[in-house]
Amino acid sequence: MTGLGKEWSDIVNSLLRISNYYRELNNAISFGTDIKVRREAVERSLKDPKTVLDLGAGDGSLTEIVLDKYPNIDLLIMLDVLPEMLLKAGKTPNIEKVQGVFEHLPFRDSVFDYALAAFSLRDAMDLEGALNEISNVLRKAGKLIVVDLGKPNNPLKRHLINFYWTVIAPLHAFLRLGFKGLSSMKIKKTLKFYPTTSQLLHIYSRYFHQAVLVEKFMGSVIILEASKTA
Repeated sequence: MTGLGKEWSDIVNSLLRISNYYRELNNAISFGTDIKVRREAVERSLKDPKTVLDLGAGDGSLTEIVLDKYPNIDLLIMLDVLPEMLLKAGKTPNIEKVQGVFEHLPFRDSVFDYALAAFSLRDAMDLEGALNEISNVLRKAGKLIVVDLGKPNNPLKRHLINFYWTVIAPLHAFLRLGFKGLSSMKIKKTLKFYPTTSQLLHIYSRYFHQAVLVEKFMGSVIILEASKTA
């Protein structure tokens, strides 16, 4: 099984503990690039969306970007395992909030034009189970857009990225947020179980007709677009 498996509960509990300063922590550990990458993915991949599912929506960082570009979208559903996160997000008439997990989506098949996941699918308990569910709820021409941390094929790049998440990111978060910033060290655990870039594309090809991946920052971040039709 690809995913966090039995480590999932520990990561979810960590996310709960940082829910009050989640956005601030993300900004600190990414040196302010996390919102920019989310926005780039929306600009690059979304085309006139009508129904969108934001997977692992958290406090609404990605939802806000989508609504800024497409304020008249018909429906955007924010899904997260933690209601504490969803409560922090804003509310507009075309947004619904749903508590749930990736592996058991509470929606009918063929509902959404797009599914979006920003720095969240890496935390799936069962990545392949999640991708199967996501593929099912997307329409025939639907697309999954993923922004996440990357694990490059190149061993040297992986070593440098591991150093970043072991030393640099926690140190910067500590300087910005104090001891609560050290919770960022949990990211290293999620990357331990995450596939490399080539392995990830192979996994996506089992559930989508086409998957295109762009690496950013030496492969430490990826933008992936998976389409149900070629």
